[in-house]
Amino acid sequence: MARFCVDMGFKKTSELVNIGANLDLVDGTPGSVSVTLPLSSLDREVFVVTDVQMDCERINAQAAPGFAVVTASINKTSTSVEQINNPNCISSLSKVMETTAVSNVYQESFKPDESSSGTMRDYLSIIATPNFVLAGSFLTTAGGAANRQLFIRVTGYRAKADADTYAALVTEEINQ
Repeated sequence: MARFCVDMGFKKTSELVNIGANLDLVDGTPGSVSVTLPLSSLDREVFVVTDVQMDCERINAQAAPGFAVVTASINKTSTSVEQINNPNCISSLSKVMETTAVSNVYQESFKPDESSSGTMRDYLSIIATPNFVLAGSFLTTAGGAANRQLFIRVTGYRAKADADTYAALVTEEINQ
């Protein structure tokens, strides 16, 4: 295990930590909130994300044919909703309720949809700056629907990076 830590350029300095946050989503108005991490930049600490959970309040079917959509992402720095293929995005969520004249259709997507083991060899992302962003959007066809709450829990551990690794990670986040 020690060889692996040297190869990766960081050393685990804490046990697993859970960080929770929520965002109030207003129909038709994208939003975001910055979530502070317990990191020390002087000690070159990074946050190694091992698991993410995201959920939102129930989306109701529309009275008339139409749709209601909640999209969200946990990003390193971006304040916009991103998709999982963007390197800035750690996790993304999409929930859609479509009402037709005949029925209601519900679709949900959450990526990544698996959990890691929480070991140094298995993680989802590394955050080098002392915060991350929860971004979300709620939109209905009719507009004016009641707000929806978005909830997240990010699990990970603090680690101390060597100088070169820390500089590279911070530079990558700032330049995204």
